[in-house]
Amino acid sequence: MDSDAAIKEFERCWPWIESALDRFAYKHDGKVWLTHNKEHVWERITSGKSIFWPGKACAIISEIAISPTGLKTHVTWLAGGDLEEIAELMEKVEEFGRLKGCQRQVGNGRRGWLRVFKGYEEHGVRKAKDLCT
Repeated sequence: MDSDAAIKEFERCWPWIESALDRFAYKHDGKVWLTHNKEHVWERITSGKSIFWPGKACAIISEIAISPTGLKTHVTWLAGGDLEEIAELMEKVEEFGRLKGCQRQVGNGRRGWLRVFKGYEEHGVRKAKDLCT
């Protein structure tokens, strides 16, 4: 995909990606702190740090993390849009991770996603604490 087409696809998919970012934003006293903005996400994609998976009605962003021990993890960083299509697209995302030598696929999300994605199990709990109070 050429860069103009990639930008158009990213723009088309941005509302789903932004929604995924918003779900895990820090909100305090009317202020919303996203972990990344649109430019940050696009930079991660264009620099090769993240992989952009556009669908017809969804989008996924993933990354490969390599631990010091050599463990390679394919991380589903962001996913938004039509849940059924995300589940279908995840098969391609997982296969990509296998082809890149990853030993596992992980991603954060709501517990309900465990019912949708086959073969996944809960792996720990993510916790957050408000330090501004």
